[in-house]
Amino acid sequence: MKRALGIAMVALAVALPAAAQDVNIDYAHEYDFSKVKTFQYVESDKDVAPNELMDGRIVGAIKDRLTIGGLREVAETPDIFVTYHLSSKENTVYSTTGFGYGGYGGYWGGWRGYGGGMATATTTASTYTEGTLIIDAFDAVEKKLVWRGTGTVTVKQDPEKQSQQIDNILTKLGKKWKKIHAGKGK
Repeated sequence: MKRALGIAMVALAVALPAAAQDVNIDYAHEYDFSKVKTFQYVESDKDVAPNELMDGRIVGAIKDRLTIGGLREVAETPDIFVTYHLSSKENTVYSTTGFGYGGYGGYWGGWRGYGGGMATATTTASTYTEGTLIIDAFDAVEKKLVWRGTGTVTVKQDPEKQSQQIDNILTKLGKKWKKIHAGKGK
């Protein structure tokens, strides 16, 4: 039973990075978000998606979410400028599994007999990419950062699954934006 529980715990520890999703925001507390009615998306001069297809999906999803959230996209004189950039890092997880048996340790009339056993252990390394989507909103007049949302996930290999991860991040960030936009904090 202990062995099965141990194996289950190791499997869970290896699987957790794949399930992790962390979403956070930071914002200028003194900024009056209730006056924000329009936005303009601007290209970032920082790291964007490595291919044009994914870049287009991210930009389109950001614009859609802002529009659904009640903001209007304009070509000139917006209340805020919005952009995104990405960061990523490779992580390694090590997993060790063991198999073996021990000897007999009985006690007979003052004599203890311990037999040796055989055991083997195997350690494997798995790598995964942790990616962070960062969305910034700048006051259009003062050109200063007023809101930053970040979402960190273990990046899937399939582009469709990556798009779903982006949608999940934007959904969570959108809920936090609505609270701030309504003046109710995080």
